[in-house]
Amino acid sequence: MPPRHRAVDPAAALLTAYAASARINQYLVEQLSPAIWRVPPPGGKGRTIAALVAHLHNCGLRYLERTDPEAVPGELDRSKVTAAQAMRALGAKGRAVVRIVGAALVDGRRIVGYPHTAVHYLTYYMIHDAHHRGQIVLLARQLGHPISQRTMIGMWQWARRAAELGR
Repeated sequence: MPPRHRAVDPAAALLTAYAASARINQYLVEQLSPAIWRVPPPGGKGRTIAALVAHLHNCGLRYLERTDPEAVPGELDRSKVTAAQAMRALGAKGRAVVRIVGAALVDGRRIVGYPHTAVHYLTYYMIHDAHHRGQIVLLARQLGHPISQRTMIGMWQWARRAAELGR
């Protein structure tokens, strides 16, 4: 007889994956050199790391506010945000998404204004965030401050990062 495996709750597994992704956003910002936070990209075109992080945070907030206006963090100003402010806001957004989208999944509701299901909301923003993390890692290297191997490995420690979001 094959070994028995515990049944996986798909909604809980998705929320855990999102929590890991959200915490990785914070983790990456924590590890960045402050010297490159507002440095324009080579060639002068494109977003600074501060602007990329603000964009990463701001995307999706409107849908959360429409669904549950309580405890949704405000937008970040890409020209003024500090790394410390960004880290706090990213953590607050991650917790808000887990709470609001988690309730929508349990209740079978949609995220207000979002044209797809709550599952799509989570997967879309995990992919969106990963794309911009890649841009941040590349830009840090281009600006002469590559992300350390330790940090790169840490970005793949999903179970650890998911557990950290709740703290």
